[in-house]
Parts: sequence; C-alpha cells; structure tokens
Amino acid sequence: MSSLSRIVGVDEAGRGAVLGPLVVAGVAVSEDMIQRLEEAGVKDSKKLTRKRREELYNWITSNGIENTLEIIEPQRIDTYTRRRGGPGINTLEIEAIISIAKTLKPDILIVDCPAKNTEPIRSKISKHLAGVRVLCQCHADEEYPVVAAASIVAKVIRDAALSDLAKILGDIGSGYPSDPKTLAFLHRLVRQKGPTDVVRRSWRTLDRVMPTLGEYLGWEESTREG
Repeated sequence: MSSLSRIVGVDEAGRGAVLGPLVVAGVAVSEDMIQRLEEAGVKDSKKLTRKRREELYNWITSNGIENTLEIIEPQRIDTYTRRRGGPGINTLEIEAIISIAKTLKPDILIVDCPAKNTEPIRSKISKHLAGVRVLCQCHADEEYPVVAAASIVAKVIRDAALSDLAKILGDIGSGYPSDPKTLAFLHRLVRQKGPTDVVRRSWRTLDRVMPTLGEYLGWEESTREG
C-alpha cells in the first residue's frame, strides 16, 4: 500500500463577480504527481491566457487527475450575503471547501484562503475534517501547483458558464463590477426588465445601475404616450 500522501488543492473563480456562478474546485494528487504538474506548466490561472488555461484543463482531465466542483448560482449566493441577513460569503465558501474535501478525501488539504485572517477559516474547515492536515493560505495558487491546478479548473468552468450566458444574453463581459461591458449589460438588463437569475442581486453594484425615479417617471410617461 502506498505511503504517499494524498494532497487536495482548492481554489475558486468568480467570488467577486456580479454575474454568473461562483465556482469552487478541488484537485487531488499523490505527492509524487506535484512535479508533473510543475513540468506541465500548471500555475495560477490568472497568469495564464485563456487558451493556455484550457490546454492545461484538458491535460489535467485527460491524465485522470481527480477533480470535483461546487457550482454556486447567484440566488444561493444572495442568501448568504450579510446584506440579506446571511452568515457571509466566507461561510458559503467554507461549506463548499468542506464538501469538496469530503468527496476527494485528502491527507493534506491546501486552500487558497478567501480571507486575510487565515486561522479562523482554517479552524472552521479542520473542525469538519478529522485527521486531515489543513493548510489555509492567501495566494496559495502561486505557491502550490495542486492549488494552481484547482484554480485552472475553476476558472475554465466559470468561463464556460459565462460563455453560455453570453450566447443567450449577448455581450456580458467578464461578469465583474469593474468591467465596463458588464456594467453596460446590467444597465440594459434593468431597464429592459430582463432575467435576474443570472445576477447577484444583493451586490452593491446593482444599487449603482438601478433606474432613478426620474427614469421611472419617464418610462411611465412614454408608456401613456404610446
């Protein structure tokens, strides 16, 4: 029986986005596989082009490397926000991390921490994973290839989800509040009373794009004139 440790890396994509899902991914390898990840060029997904991320995602999945996902849609995200009286997005992400760890069963779990104060997050995760050594670190995807692999899986899956939405809704940009294309889409969506299940409605970004009273009165006037 192998004495090599089973290592799981976990990372997310889309946490700060106002459109589309939050994707949390886990990748599991034995410790002798780490060097192969490095040799393949696996690194933090933010440092890779979209084409290269997709190539590495295909390499990861075609080499039988175990991975699993938690895809969390906007409506569920909204219920966790403190603005809606929820426990906070960190709690949602912790629950996803625990679920992934219970599926992949690591000896060592390495998490790209969603908060600068890492110890409370690590402690909450450890409490649910008896016998697992839990490392929780900011920017872990820059230091640990297995976490970088998880970041690639999460990003590719989220990008695919955004591409599917764009086929239906048009150019929605990256889904992040800093993206002018995303903000332009939100303005159109609100004014045309389009589908809201793709939007995190508890985000403050929505406050900035909601129509003013004057615009509402203008709509009412144009409706009567029509």
